[in-house]
Amino acid sequence: IPGTEFTINNKSAERVENEDFYAFKLAIDAGVTYIMSEHIAIPSVNDGSDLPASVEKKLGSYWLREKLGFTGILTTDDMWYEKVTKRFGPVNACIMAIQAGHDAVLKPADVGAVIEGLVAAVQSGDIPEEQINRSVEKILYWKARLNLHQNKFVDMEKIPSVVKNPEHVALMNTIADTSLTLVQNEGYFPCDVAKFGKIAHISVQKKANDPNTQIVASKLEAAFPDLTSYFFGPESGDELYAEVKKAAMAADTVFVSLFYQRNTYIDNGPLPDKDQKLLEQIVKQKPGAVIFMSYGNPYHAARFSQAAAIVVGYGEGSFYGNQTVYADSFIRLLKGEIVPQGKLPVDVSEQYPMGTGITY
Repeated sequence: IPGTEFTINNKSAERVENEDFYAFKLAIDAGVTYIMSEHIAIPSVNDGSDLPASVEKKLGSYWLREKLGFTGILTTDDMWYEKVTKRFGPVNACIMAIQAGHDAVLKPADVGAVIEGLVAAVQSGDIPEEQINRSVEKILYWKARLNLHQNKFVDMEKIPSVVKNPEHVALMNTIADTSLTLVQNEGYFPCDVAKFGKIAHISVQKKANDPNTQIVASKLEAAFPDLTSYFFGPESGDELYAEVKKAAMAADTVFVSLFYQRNTYIDNGPLPDKDQKLLEQIVKQKPGAVIFMSYGNPYHAARFSQAAAIVVGYGEGSFYGNQTVYADSFIRLLKGEIVPQGKLPVDVSEQYPMGTGITY
């Protein structure tokens, strides 16, 4: 649908029911009690509408509740997003969300104004008071089931026993090791660490101040002492490009870490022309010696199909996931401690379709 800022699920109605809704049905049948909608439109099951699930009654009430049988709490995703407030208004968006069947609205742009707006909507009859009562009853019920009426506060001293405890860290590493995906391998893996020699590590970042790039570089430097890191950012000058190219030419092995996420709702995050051309030159002049590791953006694989190897992890940064844990998995792959098992969850290109994943 041209012009919309919202993500559009363009699958046919049959595919949506057999794939997307099927996953929700499994969760609901398993007893899930809390679901968050997203600012995603699904025209094929919604009479061609581009209204996102956060404000579309047919998706929230008809499909989720009547067809899939969900009786728990339905909340929106964040309602302060500019694309939401710009199109629907900060207050009206939340009124529409409740009218669509949500029990709660998450992070309104103006909490006070939204409360006043919802009260006025109930008083005018635009939102039935009975609906509000049902939502409140559900929320109170599940709070009571969790004993929140008896113990409302988090014990700060117990946080380390839950957050980043050894069991959770082990599971996180297992997930990363298992999902790490080798997309391209021109005879490079399994590799011999002794043959790495002098390593130039080129880190390309989208944001000027991305702490993950430094963390990953530190992990690589600790694992491979003869490694030097170079960092590209949006403010990098010509001198750095020349320095990096010289270092890459002098190195025996080149690692490229890509921290260049997708431009959400717009494109798959192509690199700036200058960065793309430099990396293409290095790949061409160092055949069999350049290994790419993309943190969270598998689409980069299609941009460097002549590389010796391309590896993909799935932590995209910020609230999208944990990137740095994939650096540990990448290091274990380089050292031969794990075998790649991951498969691409999306179609990257004709060369790298969904399901691509090399193992040995």
